[in-house]
Amino acid sequence: MIDRSSFFSYPIILNYYNQDISMIISDSLFAATLPDTARLAKRWVVAVSGGSDSLCLTLLANEYAMVHDVILFACFVDHGLRPNSREEIEDVIKALSQFSSINTKVLVWEHSGDIDGSIELKARNARYNLLTKFCQENGIDVLMTAHHALDQWETFFMRLSRGSALRGLSCIKPISERSGVKIIRPLLNFAPCDLKETLGSRFGNIGYKHDPMNDQMKFERVRWRKAYQEIASKYGLDTKNVNKTIFRLQMANDCLDQIASHKVSEIYDGQYIQLKPFKDLHIELRMRILGIILRVGHLISYDLLLRTADQVCRTDFVATNLAGYIIRRDRTKNLRIEKENRDH
Repeated sequence: MIDRSSFFSYPIILNYYNQDISMIISDSLFAATLPDTARLAKRWVVAVSGGSDSLCLTLLANEYAMVHDVILFACFVDHGLRPNSREEIEDVIKALSQFSSINTKVLVWEHSGDIDGSIELKARNARYNLLTKFCQENGIDVLMTAHHALDQWETFFMRLSRGSALRGLSCIKPISERSGVKIIRPLLNFAPCDLKETLGSRFGNIGYKHDPMNDQMKFERVRWRKAYQEIASKYGLDTKNVNKTIFRLQMANDCLDQIASHKVSEIYDGQYIQLKPFKDLHIELRMRILGIILRVGHLISYDLLLRTADQVCRTDFVATNLAGYIIRRDRTKNLRIEKENRDH
């Protein structure tokens, strides 16, 4: 199903893209970026890294929380990847202690220290796992993160360089879900300069920390960020122009998801896909329908879904396995979907 609250910020985004200067985020503007999911909740978690972006979000959220009787938790994740990380967290907690309405919590990623593969990806997954677990254990439905316009820009070019399809190029959504927790990104359409200006002008010189890992060129995201000024100035591909495109891609992606959701209810009865109307659909819709039915739309590659959506419509198709499910042509000439039995 489409989360209608994902449409919450579209008018605000369109207005923001017409601005040419950095801006201070007021309480009313911050409140206007919040979906109903956040407005109705009475307990929020804000993910805090200690940088200017997450501190700005924490203090904006705190202003809203005090007026609307929301209990606010500022949660830090200590990844244990740098020897002084805990001391830096304690410094930021001390700075936040002047705000008695903010409850602080440190979550620790327990690991051996010898991390194979992508440190970025594993640290990100660990961070979200710890944060969503804290939310679940404390009956909290809303987790806020401080993703901003430059994060969106970087994500777009990273995915573009890999040949991503529409869903991938839609990049970071203003609201998503992980382990039953709604992840809200109220600052997604503001530039880092907006956040720093807001933090300095509204909340004084509260100390924030710079993560030295953000300067390490071995990380792809850092390389794109370092290239931003040249790409933006030479080719006009700044955050506002690129993110305006991302915004329009998100609308197109949401529209296709909505159409696919309606089609699922028309051609799938919980066991069988009616093959003829399924074959008559554009292959992009067939892919999305399979993703919805098998609940794997975001978990497996575009190419694999594309091959499967084409394969099951061929006249010689018999059966295939996909993400723990068996899709087979039945005697009725329709497609039967059943969970794979892995006991044998």
